[in-house]
Amino acid sequence: MRKPIALMSAALLCAGLAHAGTVEVQFEQPDRYTDVGPRSDATAVQTALRGILQTLAAERLPANQSLTLAITDIDLAGEIEPTTRRMQDVRVMGQHPDWPRISLRYTLRDGGRVLAEGQEVVSDMAYLMRSTRAGGTERLPYEQRMLSEWFDKRFVRQAH
Repeated sequence: MRKPIALMSAALLCAGLAHAGTVEVQFEQPDRYTDVGPRSDATAVQTALRGILQTLAAERLPANQSLTLAITDIDLAGEIEPTTRRMQDVRVMGQHPDWPRISLRYTLRDGGRVLAEGQEVVSDMAYLMRSTRAGGTERLPYEQRMLSEWFDKRFVRQAH
């Protein structure tokens, strides 16, 4: 009984290693972005987005593939509403056209060969109509879901 379990564990481990693509994320002229929250928050937003994209590449791209992304604009879900309480701003969802949008350029390579490249605006106009994970700890849950769906559509589904 132990042998089948050991073989299954080894197979699952190898399957996990089959994906380990890389991504390089550049933020071009971030001081001109439409919305990254309060200026003090811009670095945290960039760090969170870079982490989301690195995880997607590592989990979903083959090891021989690399992705280069240049983020040219960010407009986070919701709008900042200034408050007077403790000098903290609050992000309000559902008012005006406030869905998440990220403008970017990308190049997907396999070794030195370019597999795909382009420029587009990734957005999710229906971001409030679908739930995010309850109790999720993600800093940018709407943007994470949007980028995950875009990543699969653009890079993963086309590879199969």
